[in-house]
Amino acid sequence: MIDIWITEELDKLLESRGRVVILDPSGQCNFLIPLLERKGYTLLKTGKENSEHWQQVREEFFLRFKAESAHKTDKVVFYAARPLNELSFLYDYCFTHGMINLSSPAEWIRKKLFALTGIQIQLESPLLITAAKESIGKESGWWKKILLGIEQIIDIQKELLPFLNGPEEYKNEKDPDVYLLFEVKLFELLEQPVRTIPPKTLAAEITQKIFSGLMSNTLSGVLLEVYYAWADSNTYYSRLEEYRAAHEISSITDFWEAHPDHCFEAIDRMQLKDIALHFRDKSYITEKLRKAAPRIRNRKSLRFIPSWWKDIQTLAEFNTEPLGACNSFGKVIDFYKTHFHKLDRAVRNLYAEFIQEEDILRPLQEHYESRLAELLEHWYDFSSSYKEDQSGHLPRLFRSSKGRIAVIVCDGLRYEIAESIAAGMESNCRIVKNIMIAGIPSITEHNMSALYSESGEEFMIHAEREKQLLAQSGKEIAFLDLEELHEGVTGDNLVLTYKDIDDAGEKLQQGVLKLFREFEKVITEKILLLLKMNFHEVHLVTDHGFVLTGLLTEADKLDPAAEGKKEVHERFLRTAEKQNRNDWIQFERPHDGYRYVYAAKNHRPFKSKGVYGFAHGGLTPQEIIIPNFVFSRSGSAAAGLKVSIINKKDLAAVTGEYFVVKLTADRGRADLFSSSRKVQLLLYAQNILQSTSALIAIEAGSSASAEFSFGGSSTINAVLTDAETKEHLDSVKVSKSNARDLDGLL
Repeated sequence: MIDIWITEELDKLLESRGRVVILDPSGQCNFLIPLLERKGYTLLKTGKENSEHWQQVREEFFLRFKAESAHKTDKVVFYAARPLNELSFLYDYCFTHGMINLSSPAEWIRKKLFALTGIQIQLESPLLITAAKESIGKESGWWKKILLGIEQIIDIQKELLPFLNGPEEYKNEKDPDVYLLFEVKLFELLEQPVRTIPPKTLAAEITQKIFSGLMSNTLSGVLLEVYYAWADSNTYYSRLEEYRAAHEISSITDFWEAHPDHCFEAIDRMQLKDIALHFRDKSYITEKLRKAAPRIRNRKSLRFIPSWWKDIQTLAEFNTEPLGACNSFGKVIDFYKTHFHKLDRAVRNLYAEFIQEEDILRPLQEHYESRLAELLEHWYDFSSSYKEDQSGHLPRLFRSSKGRIAVIVCDGLRYEIAESIAAGMESNCRIVKNIMIAGIPSITEHNMSALYSESGEEFMIHAEREKQLLAQSGKEIAFLDLEELHEGVTGDNLVLTYKDIDDAGEKLQQGVLKLFREFEKVITEKILLLLKMNFHEVHLVTDHGFVLTGLLTEADKLDPAAEGKKEVHERFLRTAEKQNRNDWIQFERPHDGYRYVYAAKNHRPFKSKGVYGFAHGGLTPQEIIIPNFVFSRSGSAAAGLKVSIINKKDLAAVTGEYFVVKLTADRGRADLFSSSRKVQLLLYAQNILQSTSALIAIEAGSSASAEFSFGGSSTINAVLTDAETKEHLDSVKVSKSNARDLDGLL
């Protein structure tokens, strides 16, 4: 505020007289000099180096001469760091032109404040001047809060983070009096007497107090609020990480008593190991999770809270009592897709985090398997009602489809992964969560063939499955790998294959656990892109799910003892002869000289060649309850003016190097959204963006066109998009004709 006062007074005096002298004999207001220089005043200053009277007279003479020669027509401010009675050549300026007398700066400030607020000023002079320095850049309301005691001169919550981020730099940038007051406040927070120490040491003591308070759950007040701001700051967070890494936590006495918003991963791991050690003790775990609950629910220091805490809570608190009411195969399926898939996801996350730490994971896995055993007991009680329904799904879907649809076919997608993808998209689109029941054995060759064909045949080559789908659906369908999808892809019916999940699982086994979030991210991005490309529906389906076996020893595997000729796989057996086993489920599936398929009433694999950890082929819910999700646009946003390409027939066979794409706009309705539209044409060759048109503004009922060249390509995909939303409006495949261009020769 003092900056406003001084400039207002200067401007008023300079407007009428052109010369002003600021008297500051004590030098207490020299903090104003940089401010005046930044404001652009012509500032002429006396210097402290001239201590003799004759030197001061000479100095003032030359300052006056400079003002009357080089700055004759300028408005000049003289800054005099000496009393009025010691001035010589500047003396008469004080009375003939203008003067701001800061000989008693505290009194000058008091008068200004009283005129502004009408409040009697109780602050002592040194503190008042310090407050004036801090008032630069602030409004009058700040002074009123200071004078009424509502705020402190130094806002410690605001100032502490810049200080901790760079203590030396902070001190150097601050006025000495302001920094001294700030330093006093810090010692008050430390509950220590004021002493002279380097800023870096002071910052270290403050962080030590913050971290110690977090460890002992005694941190409160200003320092707790500063910690929350620090943890949430992108600007200062990296410095917090440095302090945190250097802090020693071995002195903690009770890691369960730490503040729920602490920032120490080591404390989380101490608590986790304690939970794992006592996981069979239900009352102990309940008590400890009660203590951990505030941290799990935390919203203030999210970057420090391991995501696995929620998974631990899900695992420990999962309730299987509703299974008792599941008296049919359908109800068990409903229980899985409503409840149990959440437990599967939590455990998968825990596997990904701790697969190399058996002391932590083993008791967690044992608890999960006890819950899974309850599910499987009900599941296999009603397994005689099992019936797959994925056969012929894609032919039926495309035959009945209306509008543009895209189908993402994943190889090996668990229901819980699809649920996770859907959960992250609920605010972006409308989602229908259907399921299918996969066939047995649930392996790629068998189940992909079932998805793509109604014939019941098994097609080993993927291209053969696509031929079957084209023939049985009667539709023109474009086939593409999901990761190759881009805005230039045309067609009204797409099938996009995503093999990464199953491929990575087969190759990496347990190593794939870290990659699932990336798989989810890819699928999510592509679904959103397809919706933006104006597909009416995007279907997410798969051939089968999978079982994660976690920590597995040879003793955990099942004995594949079967009579006669047999073929042993991880999750199923093929046999030529009928077996008599109560712990196996039989399916008659003739294949390559084998007649039967057997799946164990268990989630564990058979003893067979290869590494275990990512297995499919059996009858567990994780393998055969598969997603059949449908994503579509939500809401009823204004459709906008309809713009389309009108010369598609001509573009199917273009003679010559150049071609023209012609556009037309509907006559529209009488509203803002349908009267005009800005569009753009994107040209792709071999799935690579080659060029774009300029923005085309088209009015309702009008036409437009844009000319392009093939640029060495024989086929171009031209995609018409909304220039702002990038929504797909129309597309056309442009092909160069083999006929010779005879124009002008006939």
